[in-house]
Amino acid sequence: MHSAPVRVLLTVAAAASLGGCATKGDLRNLRLEIQALSARQDSLLAALRRQSLQTQDTVREQGRALFDFRGDVLRQLREIDESLTRLEAMVGENQRGIVGMRDQMANLRRPAGAQTQVEGAPPAGVEEPAAVGSDAESIYNAAVAQFNRGQLATARTAFQQFLQAFPTHRLASDAHYFLAHILVQEDRVEDALDAFLEIPQLFPTAAKVPEAMYNAALLQIELGRTADAKAMLERVVNTYPASGVATLARDKLREIR
Repeated sequence: MHSAPVRVLLTVAAAASLGGCATKGDLRNLRLEIQALSARQDSLLAALRRQSLQTQDTVREQGRALFDFRGDVLRQLREIDESLTRLEAMVGENQRGIVGMRDQMANLRRPAGAQTQVEGAPPAGVEEPAAVGSDAESIYNAAVAQFNRGQLATARTAFQQFLQAFPTHRLASDAHYFLAHILVQEDRVEDALDAFLEIPQLFPTAAKVPEAMYNAALLQIELGRTADAKAMLERVVNTYPASGVATLARDKLREIR
């Protein structure tokens, strides 16, 4: 980069030392060297300007990216805060539901002497069947509602309380069936299998029996107990041949044979 100026200076010095005897060719070469030097300087200045502009653009882009990143973080923090607020509200609602169910259960279990006798009401110690049935169904329906909302822990507690208070109610087999499905969704396969297998034993005439047996067979397949599953599916087909579940059982038998 410094060789051209040096050559120019040497050429000038040589011309001066010769006492003005430089030829026209020397002067022309000197002029060309000066022009070339000027052109290279202009090129370098242009390259420096481009590099400076690129650096400024990069800094601006990084600044915008940092600003956007900060905004994204703030939005995510707000969303997390809103999710926590909704979760706290749902937990509070579930707790209130559990407390309400417990209160209903406590009222049903209250000793006869602790109840206030009302004119026209049945004698103390005698429950009115319609009222008891209504309370049982309201507790059952509340448990089903919690299950449909995906509140499995609350639903499980409610169904367990229902079965504890009304073990022989007409909806008891359905409540037991729901409990088994909750165990499946909680990935407690062994417990769910036991729960499904208990339904034919506890409620042999219930409408849910073939479905419980079919679901038990599916869990047995999942656990690698293919022989037990085949026996259970054949039992469904032979005992309930006209049911819709029997068709599913036949298809599953063809699949695993």
